[in-house]
This record gives sequence, structure tokens and C-alpha cells, in this order.
Amino acid sequence: MEDKTIIKTKVLIGCDGAHSVVASWLGLRKPVYSGRSAFRGLGVMPQGHGLNNESHIFLQDGYRVGVGPLNDQQAHWFIIYNCSSLEEDEENNMMRAMDSKILMKIVLRMVANFPPLFLQLVQHTDPATLTWAPLMFRLPWDLMFRDLSIGIVTVAGDALHPMTPELGQGGCAALEDAIVLGRHIGTCFLKHKIIQPLEVAKVLKLYANERRFRAVSLILASYLFGWFQLDGSFQWLKSYARDTIFFKYVYLRTIAHVTKYDCGKLPIV
Repeated sequence: MEDKTIIKTKVLIGCDGAHSVVASWLGLRKPVYSGRSAFRGLGVMPQGHGLNNESHIFLQDGYRVGVGPLNDQQAHWFIIYNCSSLEEDEENNMMRAMDSKILMKIVLRMVANFPPLFLQLVQHTDPATLTWAPLMFRLPWDLMFRDLSIGIVTVAGDALHPMTPELGQGGCAALEDAIVLGRHIGTCFLKHKIIQPLEVAKVLKLYANERRFRAVSLILASYLFGWFQLDGSFQWLKSYARDTIFFKYVYLRTIAHVTKYDCGKLPIV
């Protein structure tokens, strides 16, 4: 550990986030920048926001903004944008200072041409809830061709599959990891009545192999969804395809497919 303490363990599951030390030890490369960044905040409207429990998404000139009500007065909002949508010095200022006043000034300029409701939510946002972050993801081929477990060591959650948020499956995928891992460990325990070190390595290998292709598909689909909606190249053609095909057919079917994933049944121990 950082304080030189040595901890001996029978199993090590790294759940230490996108910049995981355990993932680095396994040989996985660091997550890369997607070319998109995001603001998030919590708007509070004392008189009520009037969203009627409906979420809204708006697309415009390299920006994707959305709002989802939490209750009658509070609503969570986000802005995802291409790195080319901001001047380089502004991006550098945010990365250096992360000052809430600077962030709010940039956000208000971004949403100036969006519907008044969204502008009002941003104006009624507590600066303490305002955050900015670059959107990172792990390269799919890094998961395909590298070891996700070595001996008694593996990773789960964002340590395994950091992804962009377009599908909203990052946290869900972490829960899937837990269920699949618990299923394999529980099945091994039922078979041997004890968790043996040699069996642990086999169990973690089964878990890693099962999660590999699921993680790759989620990372790839999330990135492509974001690219399709925000990337500026061939914008007129992509706008037409997005409005006539993507949101009507592809988006909803993909969401239905990824959310109905079957993790298997946990054994009764």
C-alpha cells in the first residue's frame, strides 16, 4: 500500500475506478480520451420545473444536452460536447482551475440557444453541484487481447470497462460483473465446499472470459452512439440519418438489447 503496508489476500478484485492500479498491474493500458467532455449539475426550481417526470434530450451544433427530473423541484442536467466546440485555452483553463465560476460562465454560453427551460435549470444550479470531466474509455482491443485475470487477481467495474455515457450502462455493467463473479465463485464453493487457491485462479479466468465480449460490445456501442450524434463530419447526412433512422429504430432496439442482458442465476449456497 502507499504507506508500505503489505496485505496478503486469497483473492484480489480491483474495483478502483478508471485509473485502476490493479488494471495497470494486469497490463491493461490507461483509458483514452474520447474527444468529448461533459458538464453535469443539479437544477433547483422552487416553483416547480414542470417536466412531468419526463426526460428530454436536445441535439444542436456539436452539443448533446439532457435533463431528467428527480422530483417536482429538482432536475439533473448534463451537456456533452465535442472538444472542437470549445476554444483550446478554455479547455485548458477548466483542466487547470476547475473553478465553478469559470465552469458556469462557459455552460451559460453553451446553452444560450437551447430551450428556455434548460437555460433556467442551469441558472438555478448550485455551483457546488456543477462538475466537468473528459469522457474516457478503454480501447476495445485492449480487452480483447490482454489478460483480464492473472492468478488470484482480476478487475471489475470501471477498473475493467470504463466507457462513455451514451448508453447509460457503466454502473449497470459493474453490477453485472458482481453477479457473474458471484455465480462462478458460488458454483466453485458448492462443488468443493471450500475456496482453494488453485480453484480461485480458474474461477477468475472463467469470469474474465465471460465478461470480455460483453464489456467490448458496451464500450464500442457507447462510443459509436456518441460519435454518430456529435461528430461534425458529414453533418448534414448524419443529421438526416439520425432523425429518420437512428432514433426511430436503432437507438431504442439497442437500449432494449443491452438492458435485457441475462447474467445467469446465482447458486443457492
